[in-house]
Amino acid sequence: MQLRTVIGIDIGGSKTHGLRSVDGVPDAEAVAGSANIAAVGVAEAGRQLEALLTRLGATGVDAVCVGAAGADGPASVGTLERLLAQHAPGARVLVVHDARLLLAAAGLDTGVALISGTGSVAWGMRADGTEARAGGWGHLLGDEGSGYRIALDAVRHTLDRMDAGAPPDPLSRALLAGCGLTDREQLIDHVYSTQDRRYWAERAGVVVELAGSGDVAATAILDAAADALAALATRVLGRLGGHEPVVLGGGLAVHQPLLQQAVRHRLPAVEVHVLTEAPAAGAVRLAEAFLDQEPVASNAAEPRA
Repeated sequence: MQLRTVIGIDIGGSKTHGLRSVDGVPDAEAVAGSANIAAVGVAEAGRQLEALLTRLGATGVDAVCVGAAGADGPASVGTLERLLAQHAPGARVLVVHDARLLLAAAGLDTGVALISGTGSVAWGMRADGTEARAGGWGHLLGDEGSGYRIALDAVRHTLDRMDAGAPPDPLSRALLAGCGLTDREQLIDHVYSTQDRRYWAERAGVVVELAGSGDVAATAILDAAADALAALATRVLGRLGGHEPVVLGGGLAVHQPLLQQAVRHRLPAVEVHVLTEAPAAGAVRLAEAFLDQEPVASNAAEPRA
C-alpha cells in the first residue's frame, strides 16, 4: 500500500510553521520567515515557502494545506496556490483562512475559531458546511481585541492623560518602560516611526500584567478587548444558528489566562476551549481530509502567469 504524505503550513505574521506527516505520523517540522503576501510581498513569500518546503522535503507529497490570514479572496488564494505548486510539484493544494486551522487543530469539525494575536477574527462552521466570519479587517479598519489594538489603546490612554495635564499613572509608566522611552512626548514619534504591528502587539502584555494586579486603566482596556472578542464570537454563533464550541487561538489568547477568563465570562452559555496544538497540525488534518475528497476541475493545467 502506498504511503500518504501530506504537509500542513501555518503562515503567521512573524513566521511560517510547517509539519509533514506520513500516514498520520509526524515526520518532519520546519520554520521559515513570514510568507504573508500582504506583509512581505509575493517574491519574499515565495522564497520563504521554498525554504520551508525544502527543509520539510516536498518530493512525493500528496497534498499540501496552508492557512494564511487574509486568504479568503480569489487573488490571494490563487497566488498562494501557484507558489505552492511551484515548490511542491504534483501535490494537491488547499489554501484556507488561518482561522480554519484552529478548529482542525482542536480536533473539531464544527465550531468557532476566535483568534486574538497581532490581529483578531472569528470564523466558524456548522455540520452542514455553512461558514460564517466576523472581523479580520486588519489594523486600519478593526482588529478590536487584538494585541495590537490593546497596545494602541494603552498609548491613547497615556497621551490623553498628558493632554489633560495629569501625571503619568502606572500604565503610562509601564508602557514607556516597555518601549524604552523616558517621556510621554516621545510616544507620538515612536508610534509613527515604529510601524511594525508585531512590536506593538508584544506590548499588550504590559496591559494584561497590570490588569492582573488590579490597575483600573489596564483593566478597562482588557475588558474592552474581551467585549470585542466575545462580540465577534457571538456574531458568528448567531449566524450559524447554534451553540457550537469556541476555540481560542492566537498568541495573546493562548498565553494570557486573564484574557481567556474574561472571554469565558462573557460567553457563559458556550463551551470555550484554548488551543493546545499548533495550528499547523490543523493544516495537516485538513490536508489528509482533502485527499479523501474527489478532485474537482480546476485551472491547475492552465498556463500560469
